[in-house]
Amino acid sequence: MPKAGFILPMAIILTSVCAISLAAVLSYVSFTTRMTQVHLGNTQCRLAAQSAIETAKEAVFKAFYSYTTSGNGTIKIGLINGNSFEDWFGNSTTPRNTIGTGNTTVTIGSTNFNNSIFGAVSVTSCFWRVYHPSGASWAIVTIRATAGRANPGGPSSSSTIEERVRFALMRSRVFDNAYFVNNYGWFQGSGITANGDVRANGNLYLDSSCTVNGRVYAARNDELGVIGSIQNKGTYASSLSAYWSNCGNRARPSSPTYNGGSFFNGGYSVPTSAADRLYPYQEIQTMPYISALDEYVTYAQEANGKLSGGLRYSINSQGTVASVNNQTINAHYNGAGPSGNTSLADKGALVLEGTQSNPIVIDGPVVVDSDVVIKGYVKGQGTIYSGRNIHIVGDIKYVNAPTWPHPDTNPTATAAANNKKDLLGLAAKGNIVMGDYTLSSAWLGSTSSGLQYYLKTGPYVQQYVCDESDKNIGYPRTKAYGYTRDETKFCGDYTQADGGSKVAISTSQQYVTVNGRRQLQTVASLSNSKTRKYYESVCPDKIINTLCSDTASGSTYTPKITQIDAVLYNNHGILGHIGNCTINGSLVCRNEAMIYSGALKINWDHRLFSGASDSLSDQLGLPMDASQPPITLSWREISTAD
Repeated sequence: MPKAGFILPMAIILTSVCAISLAAVLSYVSFTTRMTQVHLGNTQCRLAAQSAIETAKEAVFKAFYSYTTSGNGTIKIGLINGNSFEDWFGNSTTPRNTIGTGNTTVTIGSTNFNNSIFGAVSVTSCFWRVYHPSGASWAIVTIRATAGRANPGGPSSSSTIEERVRFALMRSRVFDNAYFVNNYGWFQGSGITANGDVRANGNLYLDSSCTVNGRVYAARNDELGVIGSIQNKGTYASSLSAYWSNCGNRARPSSPTYNGGSFFNGGYSVPTSAADRLYPYQEIQTMPYISALDEYVTYAQEANGKLSGGLRYSINSQGTVASVNNQTINAHYNGAGPSGNTSLADKGALVLEGTQSNPIVIDGPVVVDSDVVIKGYVKGQGTIYSGRNIHIVGDIKYVNAPTWPHPDTNPTATAAANNKKDLLGLAAKGNIVMGDYTLSSAWLGSTSSGLQYYLKTGPYVQQYVCDESDKNIGYPRTKAYGYTRDETKFCGDYTQADGGSKVAISTSQQYVTVNGRRQLQTVASLSNSKTRKYYESVCPDKIINTLCSDTASGSTYTPKITQIDAVLYNNHGILGHIGNCTINGSLVCRNEAMIYSGALKINWDHRLFSGASDSLSDQLGLPMDASQPPITLSWREISTAD
């Protein structure tokens, strides 16, 4: 009997111990499971919050790009008060969950990510604040997202992520090239050299004997039906010493700047082979259109752009070309053209020449409503926008030109000095035309090999969609200009009439009274001529012929332009004749039809490179775009949302 009494209590005790142990194990397993769920939930919340921020960043970027860009790359210019950037981002430190204006407002609220990745995670995301100093070309948007998840049988999980993101309008990347064409690119001729990159938004013909000291790009273009091929390889400077000895001091620096020296971002780097610098089948690089002029006028006014100095030309009462000192133009010119009559077709046109003692002075962006005819010496930094064509009728030279020594043992000092040197942008809604087109048959040349061969639809010029605001100057042709139908694309023939008018001069001999005496004098009569081709000016032909020193003998055309210091940019074509010429700056267009005599060198201005230490201020007013992706300035995970 005593043994039986002992076994029963022991069994009860052992059973109790086992139960307690099992309960502890089960409790531990349950706690561990709950904690695992919490930690897993925290990770899922962190990923969900970050995903919401990425979604918000993409939404803001797309909406802002949509707001600033329309059609085929038309950009709403503006960096100052009242411009598109200021209007869209505003300037607020008040927490909010919307940003932007009108149809491009972005709103981020509560979102459920019910999917296999996150499970049922509730995300609340808001644009917490926008920091945009008045007049800045950028804005910093602080985006904060909180994600939460209720875990079964335990505490909930949550995570709050905050990013500071910089959005900006930046100088268009097309200016990172010495030569950029938005159509078929032809870098043709043994006498042509580019010290800088060459790019086409289409196929590119690279002459086997031309020289490109830079990269070469061609892009697939579905509108043109091309794949972005590059024909031939061309030649290049195969060593730094070869580059230094041949490029001249107006060419960009090299990387490194000297043997054993430091690297210069954006400088010429020697490739390992001719093929190593070729990049076919690339993505298209957007070329922004110059949009409606009123936006640029507002921009120029708020940037306090000024154009002064030099000589301004007009037609006097006898029908001859006369000049006076140019008066300061504040931001915008829409007065009488060289005819002096605001009712004639040259209203808003400007004819300028700078001399060494009296150069044209540019300070910031300036808008000229109609054509600009220009040559001579220029100083300052800024961009002239023309509402139609820009006619270059002689050399354009900087008074204080930038230089890059080769080799350069002090690139920092060079960059600082060049930052203050002259830079002129010439931007036309129509064409940039070179030489004296009034020498018509010689200037146009033959239909098979002359300039006109490259001005008509064919391998060199394709039809293309135009900006809506260019209909006022005949792109594409419209019924309003007397054509039988409205066209959706430009016909691709620059030799046709654009539907507008130009000023014509007729003279007669008349008796006039001078100091009380009757004298027989030549008297000019000015009127609108109803026929104007795309490459012609609204100004009288006599203006072009008098200021341009080009000559012709029969079918032989002799160009005299040998130097153009400027960044050349337009909505349509750069075309005409130049001599043995050097272009210091950049050449950007939709179509290119230039014939050079002897040789052509294009020295890309290194100050145009957005990544360069000596990159010039965007206050120059060169066309901008919003294609640069946003940049994350800071990231943090915080415990609670404000």
